Amino acid sequence: MSDGRHVRAVDQSAEWPKRYIGDGVYAAFDGFGVWLTAENGLAATDTIYLEPEVFEALQRFVKDAPRLVTKEERHG
Repeated sequence: MSDGRHVRAVDQSAEWPKRYIGDGVYAAFDGFGVWLTAENGLAATDTIYLEPEVFEALQRFVKDAPRLVTKEERHG
């Protein structure tokens, strides 16, 4: 769980601005790892910090997971 200090520092970074990635989730890079925040429109409600090794493991998981179906495939 985050105490919020790092998230605010990332929010204010001009070099690596926080980016909305969908479903109420934002991602930001702090120069070392990746911050993921779930937000309710007013504030971050949940925060996850991915160190480089964990981010790499997530990338491997996505690569090995079944392929996601695109909108075009769903709508034929």
